[in-house]
Amino acid sequence: MFGKIAICYGRSSQTLGRRICEILGVEPEPVEFVEFSNGNLMVNFPGETVREKDVFVIQSGERSCFREKPKAFLQVSGDIVELLQMIYALKDSAGRITAVTPYFPYARSDKKDKPRIAITAKMMFDLLEAVRANRILAMTLHCPQSQGFSNIPVDQLYAQGEFLKTILKLEMTKLAFVAPDSGAIMASDFLAMHTARALKQTGRPYSVISGYVKKARVDDTETPRVRSVEGIEDLSGRAVIMLDDEVLSGGSIIQCADAVKNAGAESIYVFITHAVLSGKAVEKIENSCIDRLFVTDTVEFDPQRVELETGTRVTKIDTISVAPIFAEAIRRTHEGLSLSSLFLSGQDAHNPSLFADWGT
Repeated sequence: MFGKIAICYGRSSQTLGRRICEILGVEPEPVEFVEFSNGNLMVNFPGETVREKDVFVIQSGERSCFREKPKAFLQVSGDIVELLQMIYALKDSAGRITAVTPYFPYARSDKKDKPRIAITAKMMFDLLEAVRANRILAMTLHCPQSQGFSNIPVDQLYAQGEFLKTILKLEMTKLAFVAPDSGAIMASDFLAMHTARALKQTGRPYSVISGYVKKARVDDTETPRVRSVEGIEDLSGRAVIMLDDEVLSGGSIIQCADAVKNAGAESIYVFITHAVLSGKAVEKIENSCIDRLFVTDTVEFDPQRVELETGTRVTKIDTISVAPIFAEAIRRTHEGLSLSSLFLSGQDAHNPSLFADWGT
């Protein structure tokens, strides 16, 4: 067992960091960031000692709603250096350091699909180990297998539990879960199964079906080709739930929404863990057939700032906080307890009675 919990956070996760501290009843460690005229950064912890404490350093590796690529690149790169400096400044005093990366830096760069490119997600794990982080706590990695890149323990959290609560509040009983691509099928079907189980417990009639959008991505552009909705013949009268790990420019998810709308969907609700929403994504979503986009605060989304910068009124995007999940995970990590109770159970995954129209 280590000493008391100590929590600090960088500038890309201030709102989420404050919420986590409030839930845990912990005062955040003060951090000073000094930027010099040559572009260098100095991180300083002016508070009391953290010697032998169990320190959790919170910093997401992404920001939302950048309209210019050069600015986005400089900001994200700066956030990564900021995270590394915070950990390195604490390494000689802390009893243990956990890097809490709600959005893991460069999570999408997890494979070598052309010659002479870096698998940058692997590099990020190596860098965190190099600055003496002892553990990593993240949410919904783009590729779960990338945990294998790390030589130190990695815990991956999921937002599905919070998504399920929101879906049930919408009070819809005729649903279609449509994965926006083949890579999201497992997560989409898993959430569909839990939604069906929850609806069954209410005793009301319900109907849950699932399918996916056949999508082709042939290069690194953000505009894949959407072809058709598979696994479902008719979406008439159904509310469609679409689930994915992140939305970048918005082009892909809007194409998928158009496809399900053309197949007869009555309404479309999209649930995204990481809301990067770069370029003109917000404007595109506001003008799309998507009825509601639910995002989490792993990447901070400030509607007022977005409206000032873009001139677009935000009416379709709602934030679901995952601070309670991270707070409980931090508490359990500190106490040496299992995190498995934070996940939706998969024990009923093969129970066909949960689905009224499964497979139709």
